[in-house]
Amino acid sequence: MGKFKDENGKTKVGMFLQKFAPNILDVVGDVLPTSGALGIVKNLIDKDDKLTAEQKAEALELLKIDLQNTKDAREMQRAALRQDDLFSKRFVYYLATFWSIICSIYFYVATFTEVVNEEMADIILGFLLGTVSGTIMNFFFGSSQGSKEKDRH
Repeated sequence: MGKFKDENGKTKVGMFLQKFAPNILDVVGDVLPTSGALGIVKNLIDKDDKLTAEQKAEALELLKIDLQNTKDAREMQRAALRQDDLFSKRFVYYLATFWSIICSIYFYVATFTEVVNEEMADIILGFLLGTVSGTIMNFFFGSSQGSKEKDRH
């Protein structure tokens, strides 16, 4: 852990929340996962009083479909790696490299140059950061929750 936590027994964020927003720690404790990769989201959905039972069931089903989709993509990559065709073996890497370069160029341009439409630049930047970069990282390195689940088995 960090030096601050070693000396104080708590992180700076934890001390800040305890001082300025003590009730949030109780709320977070109520929604932390009980088990499984769907734990956090499932608990957040269950705690939401604005959703009907049908909406909660649909949200969980959509999440399961999304997780299965990622699992299927990884299995597809395993099958591609067993092929003799070099392009098929490396396609995912070519695609990830292409989008990583595009994202990097866009990040640089949107951050360090004069932008004509700042709102549109922010929207695209958010999309690239949240979707493209996140998906690439999740595919190759897994999500932290997925990694924990994988290590337990």
